Amino acid sequence: MPRRATAAMAASCAMLAVTAVDAQASTTYRPTGTTINLAKTSGLVAIGLTDIEAGQTWSCAQFGMGGSVVGSGASRAYGSAASALSGVSITGCSNPVMGWMTTTTSGSWSLDVVGDPTGTSYPARISGVQIAVGMANCDLTVSGSISGSFDTATQSFTPVSGASGLTINDIPGPTPGHPQTMCLTLDWLEGDTIAVGGSWTNTGPAVAIANP
Repeated sequence: MPRRATAAMAASCAMLAVTAVDAQASTTYRPTGTTINLAKTSGLVAIGLTDIEAGQTWSCAQFGMGGSVVGSGASRAYGSAASALSGVSITGCSNPVMGWMTTTTSGSWSLDVVGDPTGTSYPARISGVQIAVGMANCDLTVSGSISGSFDTATQSFTPVSGASGLTINDIPGPTPGHPQTMCLTLDWLEGDTIAVGGSWTNTGPAVAIANP
């Protein structure tokens, strides 16, 4: 079955599976802390980004995000930033077919808490993500957010399984000097969804979260 038809069928099934959920107990939260340094969790070889529709993964040996807590102790609505991630570094990325890849980050990245916790684990996301990826005869940009959870006990951010909230949002048209042929070979297309594998742990001062 063509992958686009498969994706459409999966989306239809997901719509049928939607059920009602209880309302949130809180609508606001208060992060407390100073700085934050989300580093690849110790023991992981790499952070992986997988184009779900194409079945292609690129792995990055180094993927870190640092910054500071925004308005420590002040209440804010769910979805607002807990920490501004002004220092993002992604290096050592490769794909089994293409080999080494370059990455350039832009945008205003942040760690946001988006809902009530289960124990010490809060639904969260890394938003404002923009990553320009370059390789031989294929350039593309990935953008959006990485949905997951932030656990205040372990200080870890873990992405959700499956579609993360990132997509390939731009593949520039071919030029004589850069024909973009490998994007087609690898079946990377604009609109493809990205899964994120791995996790990050805050190696800086602990960030606490309270409600409301």
